[in-house]
Amino acid sequence: MAKTATPRYQQIAQMLRAAIANGTYKVGDLLPTEQELCATHEISRHTARDALRLLTEAGLVTRKRRAGTVVAAATPASLFVQPLGGFQDLLQYARDARLTILAYGPAPADGFARDLGLEPAGWLELRGRRGTGSGTVGLTRVLVRADCAPSQAEIEARPTIADAIEARYGIAAVRIDQQISAIVLDGQVAALLGSDTGAAALLTRRLYHDGHGALFLASESAHPADRFVYSMSFNRERSE
Repeated sequence: MAKTATPRYQQIAQMLRAAIANGTYKVGDLLPTEQELCATHEISRHTARDALRLLTEAGLVTRKRRAGTVVAAATPASLFVQPLGGFQDLLQYARDARLTILAYGPAPADGFARDLGLEPAGWLELRGRRGTGSGTVGLTRVLVRADCAPSQAEIEARPTIADAIEARYGIAAVRIDQQISAIVLDGQVAALLGSDTGAAALLTRRLYHDGHGALFLASESAHPADRFVYSMSFNRERSE
């Protein structure tokens, strides 16, 4: 059998996703148990459990005690809809998608600061997950200028990092530059998101500037394509 860079649990999850999508397993049907998956595919219990976890996080199945794993949807649900109507809409994501901090400290030499062409010594870098009640929406990394960096406790006590900075230092975002690009997930990021290596995703980068035009906060978030939607509405202007 040819070697593949895709972890075995992701292969099993993709196979089950395809079976749900093509109707082999319909909404309300039971998927094979962990023991059955182990026997059929010659995998460990841990691998089977991780494969079913990916389906659960995608909203495709629910796992019920004593009942088993039940198909809940034929296609993954979009977990977060981000409107793009104005300045406040840009802040909605940070306020509504809960941040779980994974690491927060001095910016590494090979991290986000380098990608932005900044001197790492003047910044702190935060890495975390964004999620809703339905599951993980994306992974994020954030740069905070060292002279206005709130503590982790202050960040966790506020709706957004920008709110924590304003509360502590009186520095508010006056301009936010946003860039959105399409990417594919590499193995490490895909694993953290419970997604597939090579899956389509959106990368959103935001630069926050104060009233003097100085950059004090930057964020970059990766969102699997099946969990995040940007939404915009346009009204036709009437001619006089």
